[in-house]
Amino acid sequence: MFSQEEIDTHRERLEQVVSTVHHYAALIFVLTFVGYGVAVYLWFQGQPWAGLIVATFSYLFFRQFRSLSIGLARMKLRDREGFAETWTLLDEAMKSERPQAVLLAVESRLRAPRGEQG
Repeated sequence: MFSQEEIDTHRERLEQVVSTVHHYAALIFVLTFVGYGVAVYLWFQGQPWAGLIVATFSYLFFRQFRSLSIGLARMKLRDREGFAETWTLLDEAMKSERPQAVLLAVESRLRAPRGEQG
């Protein structure tokens, strides 16, 4: 998916992208479960339909967490110098693979010791 040269060239920016995506994914995860908590609260307050609607929206929000976290990371990092080439590299990989697979591949290549990268 990525050559060692591409990883080395974009290492700093890829690390920043992965970190930012994880940050937003964790935020979305927390917000989702806050939404579930609100839904349960509404349910026990005698408003089952409102609770069901909040729970449904929380679920739909959570289902989009990967693409949403990548989109938010892209918005945050788009104006920084050098990130255009990094996003182009990631976009090319995401044309043939799912975003989760691409990020997993990038993260494993970044964390692997130099001798184990292939």
